[in-house]
Amino acid sequence: MLKSEFKDRIHAILGAGDFHNIVEACNAVMDGKWFSQVSESPDYVYDHLTSRLIATPRHIAYVKIAEGCDNCCSYCLIPQLRGKYRSRNVDSIVAEVNSLSQKGTKEIILIAQDTTYYGKDLGDGTDLKLLLNKLISSSDAQWIRTLYTHPDHINDEILKLIASEERICSYIDLPIQHISDDILKNMERIANGEEIRSLIKKIRDIIPDVTLRTSLMVGFPGETDEHFDELMKFVDETHFDHLGVFVYSSEEGTKAFDMAEQVPESVKHDRMTQLAELHEQIVTEKRRELIGREMIVLVDEVDEDNDQAIGRTQGQAPDIDDIVFIDSGDVGSGDFIKVEIMETVNIYDMIGGIVK
Repeated sequence: MLKSEFKDRIHAILGAGDFHNIVEACNAVMDGKWFSQVSESPDYVYDHLTSRLIATPRHIAYVKIAEGCDNCCSYCLIPQLRGKYRSRNVDSIVAEVNSLSQKGTKEIILIAQDTTYYGKDLGDGTDLKLLLNKLISSSDAQWIRTLYTHPDHINDEILKLIASEERICSYIDLPIQHISDDILKNMERIANGEEIRSLIKKIRDIIPDVTLRTSLMVGFPGETDEHFDELMKFVDETHFDHLGVFVYSSEEGTKAFDMAEQVPESVKHDRMTQLAELHEQIVTEKRRELIGREMIVLVDEVDEDNDQAIGRTQGQAPDIDDIVFIDSGDVGSGDFIKVEIMETVNIYDMIGGIVK
């Protein structure tokens, strides 16, 4: 029950699976009525007919391929908040992508809580490979990027498809969270450390030019200095292209909330800093290796006052990864251009010159 003091400031509440009732909620508030709808078991899935406002530049669009999640990680509330995994219909996704392409979208970014689980709930053979093949054959999307590929569900067929299709970005976002078997078990993740190492080797064998991103969590209950040292050594050996580090956040209602051996906040943040600094050293080396290479870049914006453009390669997802600064020349937002990487700047970002 919402406390009365909050009711004075909040006029409507919608659950994560009830946002399609936003118009009804707004109408109720306009009539001076209190509105509340929070489904205990969300089952709503939007489709290509649902109105949406594109909040990104016109040439980029995120397309959600599923709602909910069936992975029950001990630190996460998402399955409780968003319900069971619910895949969208393939034809609906293709129709949305085609509609976006007709409006000028060049890069489609597929998202879900777990994109590699796509279709498994349908039980009819639908999967991510089928969806990607359909998008390649039935849409004009020039870049297709897939985020949030779970290590337990990615397979050889998907990897081989990414390797063979130049319109699918050679970019794997693989959130592994940790490498210690003890921590992974307590997180209720399925893959153990050795399986994660083998998977990363397989990804790089099948897709030699892959850009590999991951996310790691430090300070999970029970994480000792030894567990953290193992994680540091793993990162030092693996050389991820992009890496996000998060401190464990205790969420009431999760299994991990009441676990023993909670790690002090100061220790969590110290470990996050150590990992981030290690990754900065790795990235500095990896970016220098790109100097002199010619790469295709999608221009995101043009600063005409400074005669400069900003863009990304296939190995750079918008908002979360680094960028390429370019002497703009005669280019516009949404253009694909070839650039030569000239130098690095600010550790992560690069400067490129247009190849005439």
